[in-house]
Amino acid sequence: MLLNSAEAGGGLQNLTPKRLLLSGIIIIILGAVLGWYGFPELIHSQIASSICLKPGSEIREMWSNFPDPVGFKVYLFNVTNPAEIQKGERPALREVGPYVYDEYKHKAELLDHEEDDSISFNNRDTWFFNRQQSGQLTGDEIITIPHLLILGMVLSAERDMAVMLPAITRAIPMIFGTQDSMFLTATAKDILFDGVLINCTLKDFTAKALCMLMKTQGKDFQKVGKNAFKFSFFGVKNGTLQERLRLKRGIQNVADVGRVVAYKEQPRMSVWSGPKCNEFSGTDGSIFPPFLQDGVSVRAYAPDLCSTFRSLNARYVGPTVYKGIKGNIYSADFGDMSNNPDLKCFCTTPKSCLKRGVHDLTRCTGAPLAVSLPHFFRAHEDYLNEVTGLYPEQARHETTLHFEPLTGTPMLGYKRLQFNIILRKVSKFTPMKNLHAMIFPILWVDEGLELDDKYVSQLKSIFVIISIINIFKWITIVVGGILVATGLFILIQKLTISAILALGRKSPEVSPRDIETPLRY
Repeated sequence: MLLNSAEAGGGLQNLTPKRLLLSGIIIIILGAVLGWYGFPELIHSQIASSICLKPGSEIREMWSNFPDPVGFKVYLFNVTNPAEIQKGERPALREVGPYVYDEYKHKAELLDHEEDDSISFNNRDTWFFNRQQSGQLTGDEIITIPHLLILGMVLSAERDMAVMLPAITRAIPMIFGTQDSMFLTATAKDILFDGVLINCTLKDFTAKALCMLMKTQGKDFQKVGKNAFKFSFFGVKNGTLQERLRLKRGIQNVADVGRVVAYKEQPRMSVWSGPKCNEFSGTDGSIFPPFLQDGVSVRAYAPDLCSTFRSLNARYVGPTVYKGIKGNIYSADFGDMSNNPDLKCFCTTPKSCLKRGVHDLTRCTGAPLAVSLPHFFRAHEDYLNEVTGLYPEQARHETTLHFEPLTGTPMLGYKRLQFNIILRKVSKFTPMKNLHAMIFPILWVDEGLELDDKYVSQLKSIFVIISIINIFKWITIVVGGILVATGLFILIQKLTISAILALGRKSPEVSPRDIETPLRY
């Protein structure tokens, strides 16, 4: 038996246990270094290179001219009791929608600025009515909403130039054809895109002066003649170049990609009352940096809401899975400028801060407008109690983003915003002399995008590579471990055999004479 073990040991000696141990240790170290540092750094480097807005890159082409339409839904709040509202009753609203449009986003007149690694451009958004997805709605439905032009002129005059209010109220019936209503009744398509005709072919001096003021100061008017123009919510923006925007390209530092550095050639805003509120913070919402960390908020500047707006903070909510890809959920709202010291500078005046969930746009639009989440979701309950017909739901009314954190890819996103007018009683204008002060909803929009299977497949290919690397990492460690274990086994076996042989050589030899012959009887 001892001889067989010795023979086996002699065969195993050819496997050189020291080399096995050394090879196994080297393979383990190599697998650990490559698996936990080398390959991840290589992947991060490739992602950073592919995400930045480098001239001629695939991501830049997609970013500047996204080939697929973004879903754009509009819901109008039809006023069912306009006469009663003017007598002081609560508005009764009925939501009509969605009117669905295909929105194509394009960035024009791109100009690179090598000195600070930035790019400037003009956004151009184009909408096409999607008749099929709008269901039974055609756009010909008759809708009643607050008349923004009448209310805007009256409220602005009462606030800034009260002496002109009587002349303005006298000119309103001549221009708008109504003298006893603060509401506009028109088709949905005219309100949204086609435009409501404004008659300025007048000889009255006050009416002509008021028309001239509207034409020179109103940027939301579509000229249809020398003395005629149309007003709509989105028509003037459809297919036209917007204000110049400038972002970081992220070539020098990918963490900066998409960060807004200037709007209308200005490095900061000047409309708000504090330096913090006038800073550009975050991206423009069309691209985000990679390597997002759990628990860290995402910020985006939203210049499309009005000429000078603000950055929105989307806070981290938790993990999610989208079509098999792990991601993070973020949710945004307008905060509470009445209680949050960091948001106080957004107040129109220190004494007129709006309550939680509503942001005053008066300073940047010139009109008494406010924005909130739809149906006053997450806003102060007082706003919801001022009207009837609103029913806030998180699933339908939340502004949310789902990101894949490694690449910073938005997998799902819905920007949902409600536009309101800030109303108060105006005793010198008959339709408003009995009015209750309120935030009056007009419409809300749902701009959303969900990553389709084509882009999901491209995103998944990154994780296939990562999975292969992880498999390689553990295979190398297992193989290295087997070599180390084998080397140790052989080494221990050799040492054991050597010890046994050495022990055998040291044992005393037994002489035949020392063996007693057994007695025979």
